[in-house]
Amino acid sequence: MIIDVQKYIFVGVREDLDQFFEKAQQKGIIEFIPTQGKRAVEPSPSIQLLVGALKILKKQPVCKQDEKRAGPQEAISRAQNVLRLKVEIESLYEEKRITAAEIARVAPLGNFSMEEIRDLEKAAHRKIQFFCMKCAKRDKLQVHEELIYLGTDYDLDFYMSISEAPVSFPEMIEMRVEEAAPALRHKLSSIERTLHRAEHELKDSADQIDFLQAVLIHELNDFHLQAAKQEVGFPLESSLFAIEAWVPENKVPALFGILQGLAVHCEMVITEESDRVPTYMENKGLARVGEDLVHIYDIPAHTDKDPSTWVLWSFALFFAMIVADAGYGLLFLLLGLFLHWKFPQLKGTGKRFVKLTMILGTSCIFWGALSTSYFGLEILPQNPLSRISLVSYLAEKKADYHLAKHDDVYSEWHREFPQLETVKTGREFLDSSVVHKGKHETYVVLNAFRGNILLELSLLAGVIHIACSLFRYVTRNWAALGWVIFMVGGYLYFPDMLHATSMLHFMGWIEPHTAFEIGLQLLYVGLSLAVVLALIQKKLHGLHEVMNVVTIFADVLSYLRLYALALAATIMAETFNTIGIEVGLVLGCLVILVGHSVNIVLGIQGGIIHGLRLNFIEWYHYSFVGGGRLFRPLHKQKAK
Repeated sequence: MIIDVQKYIFVGVREDLDQFFEKAQQKGIIEFIPTQGKRAVEPSPSIQLLVGALKILKKQPVCKQDEKRAGPQEAISRAQNVLRLKVEIESLYEEKRITAAEIARVAPLGNFSMEEIRDLEKAAHRKIQFFCMKCAKRDKLQVHEELIYLGTDYDLDFYMSISEAPVSFPEMIEMRVEEAAPALRHKLSSIERTLHRAEHELKDSADQIDFLQAVLIHELNDFHLQAAKQEVGFPLESSLFAIEAWVPENKVPALFGILQGLAVHCEMVITEESDRVPTYMENKGLARVGEDLVHIYDIPAHTDKDPSTWVLWSFALFFAMIVADAGYGLLFLLLGLFLHWKFPQLKGTGKRFVKLTMILGTSCIFWGALSTSYFGLEILPQNPLSRISLVSYLAEKKADYHLAKHDDVYSEWHREFPQLETVKTGREFLDSSVVHKGKHETYVVLNAFRGNILLELSLLAGVIHIACSLFRYVTRNWAALGWVIFMVGGYLYFPDMLHATSMLHFMGWIEPHTAFEIGLQLLYVGLSLAVVLALIQKKLHGLHEVMNVVTIFADVLSYLRLYALALAATIMAETFNTIGIEVGLVLGCLVILVGHSVNIVLGIQGGIIHGLRLNFIEWYHYSFVGGGRLFRPLHKQKAK
């Protein structure tokens, strides 16, 4: 629910300024309006320090928290130590990388000491140098006699020269050696010991997370309080202060409770056009779960109607239609129940996520049962699961219809399955059109009819969904009434134009010719009514309303993605099952497990992305303004 917020001005004496703001923060129902031209208050260094330390510590393994509590200064000291350790660890990792690379470079030269090399040079009055060259050059060049071969590594030949004076060879690269491999290995070992000690100390510091967070919250509350006070104005440098604020309409009684005992007066003032009014959303239960989904895309404007409940249930339906499998839904439901049992202390976002998981799981089970889909298995018509399926029931009704009419659909299937000549009922019509491939049976007509019905249900869901959106804001956009009539007309008219059989026909609700005639009239009436109502409401600007005919068509057709994604998921599931059966027990079980896992992941991604997209794009288009900002009152934060 979106609750209106009202603009108030507060005027009081300076002596009560601090107490007023402290009580306002304690209550958490007032959003003070920043004064234009005033500089924003920057967070204190201690806040930035604590935030930085907590970001580091929360990446460490979870451990039991130290219950001892010290003062803020101790928290600052520990935060500084965490940041120091982080910098030290990063520096040690870089030093370790450089040292390891240096070892790899000089290791082919052998194990020696640079002190021994220098002593030898001094005693023999000779210069010792190291060189390397590509192995491919070995046969093309004559190696100088004064070079001593040391070995080959990394596609390079390594040499040492002992000469009276420094020498160079154009075809070779001289290697400068500051430290030999043994000394570098000793250094690397020392770095690793220091790194291990620093990482262990940082890991042990993770028991201070609660303590640092408590101090941070205290510092933030103080910072927000001081920042709010900065917005206060002092008219004519008098002993009075004044400040404007937003207060939700349902919190006004509590507002006067704050002012009790204070020399502070408040008065509601007119909201100006230049004011950016915040949006105050107040939802509980499942509506709060829907609000979380709404926040993913945009914040409603304060003039919007709260779409939280609409988005939740529409998303649950679309997610189920895309996943289209009761077996997968059972897995989602079991996951939600497990999380609920494993983490009973969850609150806030975590608890609502578990609820959403169970809702989506239940909706997938419900839709999967209606569409006869269980882990991509072929459910035979004689199976009890098929008997309770809505789609199977509609397919049988469709078969009865074509059998009674002996229309083009019947003739087409009769040419492919001559045995249909003797069938008497729709059930026999479906059961007789079977293709045998080895031990596998495929009910061709039944599958085709199911596909047609699911496709129509996807379009019908689009018509109903968009119609609900249009009706929600019909008082703001009168033309919406005409477009609803236009969509109904399209649903009645286009099946006949496309030579398709609608559910309206084979359920006996309306004859195809009658539906065609009524639908055509409703198309004209709806389009004309939309334009006329737009002209009445918007004057000449209403002429643009006729262009929305393309938008309406495109938005309804966009719901075909529900059928397309469900079909893709079903085909993948059936394919993995078929491959798994053919390759044997052990490998088959692996193929089925991995295949369904991939299919589940893709189904979740498609269900979330497209399930929300149909709400945020197609549905929002007609009943959502958006672009709002959430109501952010001055309040006391508490540790979760």
